[in-house]
Order: sequence, then structure tokens, then C-alpha cells
Amino acid sequence: MQIHKNIPANHTGQDFFVGDIHGEYDLLLTTLAQCQFNFECDRLFSVGDIVDRGVDSIACLELLHKPWFYAVRGNHEEMLLADEDSELARIHRNAGGEWFFQCSSQEQSRLKALVEQYCPFAFTIESKFGNIGVCHASSPLHWSALQNARADNIELLKDCAWSTKQYQQVKKGEVFHINEITFVIHGHVNCARVTTNLNQLWIDTLMRTRRLTILSAQQAYMVIA
Repeated sequence: MQIHKNIPANHTGQDFFVGDIHGEYDLLLTTLAQCQFNFECDRLFSVGDIVDRGVDSIACLELLHKPWFYAVRGNHEEMLLADEDSELARIHRNAGGEWFFQCSSQEQSRLKALVEQYCPFAFTIESKFGNIGVCHASSPLHWSALQNARADNIELLKDCAWSTKQYQQVKKGEVFHINEITFVIHGHVNCARVTTNLNQLWIDTLMRTRRLTILSAQQAYMVIA
């Protein structure tokens, strides 16, 4: 299991960040075109939950092969990886994952291998705006805890993929800082608009608005600067 990955700076193009895609492959490509995304030199970082609910989860997973596409692991990827007879797999069926159980066992294994190979729980991305963190749901207060996490740090990884606690705190007016990182970008929470803490952004707008939020690194930095 890969937990954290360092990504070197992009010196030839721009970096962009996209909220939960949830199988909406065509909408993703349309939104990238609107952003004038350059597939030759730009990079797109997904906050996770690239599968389920939408019409083309497999096409979204196949993006993991593309050199310009990166994704961390969200709770829907965690459900996809669950054992077939587990409670998590049952939840997956009822959370937009029916498509997965219609795949052959060989295809299921192939898709699980894709997630295992390409989707860590977090990225740290070097940029001219500082180091940018990406993880699906929430962040430890010290980013190094995630950078140095092990597979047996179960509660930390569960919070990273599943917890809405920090988002709910921010919605109630609390503010706090994630240390050892310039800012962190999350998804997961079904927000109507980009929601910010001191140096956190939640950009999962698809379910509430039917629109994908895609921000460049510069746009994200300007939101929290």
C-alpha cells in the first residue's frame, strides 16, 4: 500500500486540481477544455472518488495510465478495494458502485490493481507557490504525520479518506492551520461552493451543483493567500 507520494515541480506547464469526478468522464473532458488544459505539459490532480455514481467509472480509472493524470485514494476507492463479502462492499453497492459488481472477477482484480498501483492516500506537490498537499477528506494538523504514515496508522488513514469533522468545524466558524505545508486541497464533502479554512480548500461541488470544480495551482493559492 502506497500512502504518500512526493511529486516534483512542473517546470513546463500548469498544475490543476479537480474535485470528486464520480465517473463523469465526459464532463471532466468538457471542463478541462473550458480550462484550456494542455495535455502535453499540464497536470491534473484528483482529490479522489473518481469512481461510482456516474456513467463511466472504468474510463475514469483508465485515466490513471495517463502521464498527466494523478489521483489520491478516496473513500469510494477504499470501498472498491474492499473484500467482496465485507460490510464495506455492501455499502459500496448502495453508494453508486453497482457497476463494479457487474464486472467479471478478472476485471474487478484489474481495476483494484490500478487503484493500488496509482492511488496513494496523499500527494505533496512542489510548486512555485510552495508545497501543495492533496488528500481526500481531511488532514492531520501536522502534514508530516501523513508523509511518514505507515499502513498500521489505521485511524489516520481512515480520517484521511472518510472524515468530515474538519469540514464541519470550518462550517461552524472554527479556523485552524495545517502545519508543514503551504495549503491542502480536499474533496469528499458535497459542498455547493469551494469552502476554505486557513490553508485548506474543499472543492467537491459535483453532487450539489452538477459542475466539476477545477482550479489551477495559482487559483487555489489566491483563494487562501
